[in-house]
Amino acid sequence: MQPSISFYNVKDPSVCIPLETLLKINDEEGGDYIPRQIPILPDSLIYKNPPPSFRDVAFEVFRSFFRDVIPESDLYTLIARAFPFRVPVFPIDPRTYIIELTHGDGGSYTDFGARFTAQLVDYFYQRSGKPVHILFAGTECETLSLAKAFSEFEDIHATFLYPKDPKDAFQPMIKQQFLLLPEHIHIFGVNGSLADCKAMVQETAADADIAGSMELFIPHAVHIGYLLSQVCCCMYAALAVLSRAGYDNNIERPQLIIGTPLKQPNALNAAVLAKEMGAPINGCITTVNAACRIPEKDYEEECKRFRMLYAHSAPERCAPEVALFRFNQDSVLEAMRDCKDRTGCIISPDIATVWQGWNAVRNGSVIADEHNSIESLCMNTGSLPRWVSDEHTVHSCITIIPEITHPVFHSEAVRTATGIYPSVPTYLKYNPQITDEPALECSSAKDLKEWLLSLV
Repeated sequence: MQPSISFYNVKDPSVCIPLETLLKINDEEGGDYIPRQIPILPDSLIYKNPPPSFRDVAFEVFRSFFRDVIPESDLYTLIARAFPFRVPVFPIDPRTYIIELTHGDGGSYTDFGARFTAQLVDYFYQRSGKPVHILFAGTECETLSLAKAFSEFEDIHATFLYPKDPKDAFQPMIKQQFLLLPEHIHIFGVNGSLADCKAMVQETAADADIAGSMELFIPHAVHIGYLLSQVCCCMYAALAVLSRAGYDNNIERPQLIIGTPLKQPNALNAAVLAKEMGAPINGCITTVNAACRIPEKDYEEECKRFRMLYAHSAPERCAPEVALFRFNQDSVLEAMRDCKDRTGCIISPDIATVWQGWNAVRNGSVIADEHNSIESLCMNTGSLPRWVSDEHTVHSCITIIPEITHPVFHSEAVRTATGIYPSVPTYLKYNPQITDEPALECSSAKDLKEWLLSLV
């Protein structure tokens, strides 16, 4: 029986733990772990024609990490339950593809990580004998995805904290979704910031009474379940586009580029891992706001994890080169409008910045100005990535951009840019006649502790 692949802590390489144990790490230090060995998927999968389905890709990715720890029949079941929705990949112009990650219950890419994490928690934690409880504080999309994911497991209580500060308040459409959740999902409002919510969660998790009375699980956007789910998305998109490139674009050997905002957790790490596992990914585009002068500081954890994986890569299988664009916030609406006019596709503001950067590369207009500067986000930062600076290579590039949030979450920006309100998926329909708010409130870690113990 093959054990799962072990992960080691880059802060202390002597600490090496198997994947199923890493799943139970409840703080963001889980993001400091990288696989000791990166499995390589067979060419029979990479170059399969027709390309494998998303579930087939997910099965191969997860099986290569979990190995015999999860029997194949169980793994098939977990994947089928975690990903019951479509994952469309389609071109919006001859050299740009979109992979839509917005067809889950929460309407965002976080549905993938949340749903598979929920399946793993149910699979591994239920064997402990103690009651299992989920505790989480996060953004509105992250919270909605997790709440929907755990709503399927009636014997797992889940408590979510959100900030009631008007500046950070959840959108009315998302708030209303909370009212429709089953009784074992508990949503608390907190008079404070998101940082305050997270601090309460960490303080409560460290309490001895809590640790002795329940199995507490605290998901994070950097959690390994999220990362591996995004690896599946990158791998699937690359294989789908590779199989279509000759037919759609007459490019027999495309240079595949993944484009994503730097603020999206795990995005670059997933692309690196997917490449190391055999995906034909040649580089990445990532974007930050022009006001972000030091991405390595503003997105410290994300950049740290990326550099960890970059350094971990074998020399003969180097990590993808990353072109970093700083964009002027005022140009985002223009990019959304331009995309709609040129392709008919309505995109969210986040991926509009990637669209803008990709157009600058392929049009040869990457000379820096104060609102459209470009640099390399690699270990060798003195030069641009080769695929950007080499004109011949650029002409063979095809960029894949994940749509990470449904445009309906940015309806005002979409309307301003395109004159169109995006259609709302049925499962996110807002009913103006429902005026209730989530009623539970929490003011301190002490209140949160008392609440959790009352559920035991």
